[in-house]
Amino acid sequence: MTAPKVVQLGLPRPFAQETIHRLAAAGEFVIEPVCKVKMRERDFTMRQLLTAMKGGNVNQGPELDEYGDWRCRIRKRVAGRLVRVIVAIHEMRILYVISVH
Repeated sequence: MTAPKVVQLGLPRPFAQETIHRLAAAGEFVIEPVCKVKMRERDFTMRQLLTAMKGGNVNQGPELDEYGDWRCRIRKRVAGRLVRVIVAIHEMRILYVISVH
């Protein structure tokens, strides 16, 4: 007898995008220390980061990471510059902002 197949259901990209926009607008996010370093190194402002999270498009992911969070890359052109933000959606309640480039 073979073991039953386990099907991993994914998080639809439109739902992930809507969740990121909602959580960013509500201020439900934590910027990881490494992201703050990357912001300074790469000359990104908090406004650029927030604008991308509040209105950008998910163009990578969502993928379940090793911590059980849904990791996505969201991107948006802000003031002529392409801003790409890596976020992890934790329990659909908070965003961890991991990196920006």
